[in-house]
Amino acid sequence: MREAIFEELLARYERQLRSRIKATGIQLDLDVSDEGHTTLSYAQLRTLTLADPSATATVVDALRFLHENAFHPEAEETGNWWHWEIGTPRILLDICVLLRTQLPESDLKDYLAAVQWFCPDPDRRVKSGPWSPLSETGANRADKALIVALSGLLAGDADRVALARNGLSPLFEYATSGDGFYEDGSFIQHDTVAYTGSYGVVLLTSVGEILALLRGSQWEVTGPGVSVVFDAVEKSFLPFLFEGRMMDTVRGRAIARQHSRDRDIGAATLDAIRVLAESAPASYVERWSALRRPIGFHVFGAMERVVHHRPRWSAALSLSSERIARYECGNGENLHGWYTGDGMLYIYDLCDPDHYTDEFWPTVDPYRLPGTTVDTRRREDVGRGSGRGTGAITAPNRVSGGTLFDGGFGTAELDLHGEGSTLRAHKRWHFLDDAVVALGTDISASDGRRIETIVENRNLRADAGRRFVVDGVAQPPDLGIERRHLSVQWAHLEGVGGYVFPGGVDLMALREERTGTWHAIDVGVSTEGDEVEVRRVFHTLWLDHGISPRGAGYMYVLLPGASEEETARRAAEL
Repeated sequence: MREAIFEELLARYERQLRSRIKATGIQLDLDVSDEGHTTLSYAQLRTLTLADPSATATVVDALRFLHENAFHPEAEETGNWWHWEIGTPRILLDICVLLRTQLPESDLKDYLAAVQWFCPDPDRRVKSGPWSPLSETGANRADKALIVALSGLLAGDADRVALARNGLSPLFEYATSGDGFYEDGSFIQHDTVAYTGSYGVVLLTSVGEILALLRGSQWEVTGPGVSVVFDAVEKSFLPFLFEGRMMDTVRGRAIARQHSRDRDIGAATLDAIRVLAESAPASYVERWSALRRPIGFHVFGAMERVVHHRPRWSAALSLSSERIARYECGNGENLHGWYTGDGMLYIYDLCDPDHYTDEFWPTVDPYRLPGTTVDTRRREDVGRGSGRGTGAITAPNRVSGGTLFDGGFGTAELDLHGEGSTLRAHKRWHFLDDAVVALGTDISASDGRRIETIVENRNLRADAGRRFVVDGVAQPPDLGIERRHLSVQWAHLEGVGGYVFPGGVDLMALREERTGTWHAIDVGVSTEGDEVEVRRVFHTLWLDHGISPRGAGYMYVLLPGASEEETARRAAEL
């Protein structure tokens, strides 16, 4: 029989669980064909448990089926380790908490034995029994600590709860390499990936739940190091939130997940902060209650990201080098992420905060991401097939990062080495009060292919008639017609902003309706996108540097939210 303290903490976790997960009706369809579908089957049972109190008998029978046929100590850990050691155990324990007064003791004992076999310690990774020398870090460690804590509470094992609490300690120290929070606010997972908006949110959620769960008990998490996580709310997470959306620049391969978009992760981040506030000192909670975008320029040197917030718009820049991955693929996710770390520039505007939320990733041309300079070679999907494991693709360059100036402005630069290409370029951006200035020099290649710099690729939704003006002349809104505008001084796209080209450039423009599916960029077992075609109109602007250029360059000024008149005036001043 569990002591009262265990039951009190389990009841507390149940309240957290019910407030966190919104349950809806579900058609139960258990699938144990692989480890990913097994996890999804447990997730269906959790939803059913929350949605229908009368379904207890069905859930109990289904749990027995899954235990006998998929998740038990004798099962061989195949495929993606995460499902065995984190995904399934976490959801199974949630169900056990919800049904703890109705679940037969022998069943609970069986399920805890399976959980403890695959997740015996927050620190280590297990592969079919033997200990792995790999020590868990970041979000994975936080998840395992929560699993160990819950299994200890359900088993009435005080030592196991203490093991979970103690397993958090490395998360309360700033990292100097590899995974974790850095003093400059960066968060890295998988050694080289900027992951604040994915694994970072997972860590914040799990740590917040453990702190709240154990608060006031003999296992309460204390010590000055906990401030690393409390401080991360403002240092690491807030700078990447725009109108409740988590910026894609720090979401890694998760950008390809149909049911986990920037708005969803933004909501999850705010929810995690709410839970964390239950355990934070009053001084933190007071500040968090009035969170706002931190106006100014922010450099996250350890993960090579910069963010620039202005009153009505924000910009984020993704860079890469031998230290930080240009993109991550794997598990069948992010099949077309080739250029997302090659200087992709995200512009967010209060007038159109859903630009990236609204089917952007399945429909955008992945060869023409704004801000990038690219070799136009055709690329193969990455991470397709069985998709086991992950792959973070770094670059050979060393120069990449940003510098903050007085007044809240800054600059960033990148020595670009094209992947699988001889393309080389030096790229620089200056972030000002009302503009972003982009410059490129020494653009060279020798592969016999065309090189382009992408100025803009804007999702116009279904608005094919959006006004586009070049040097004061409105252009026909014809779809699918590629146009070259000679010696352009400035251009303006209605509802987006202005573009100024000092000295004039030959500007390429294309307005097209693009069709795509989420399945084309994500075939992951537990995240697979559907094959429903979605259509969006995009307006693309780019500079053509020609075939195998030598010493080419560019300069243009982005004026987010500027009117046509303001753009023309700025062009006349330059």
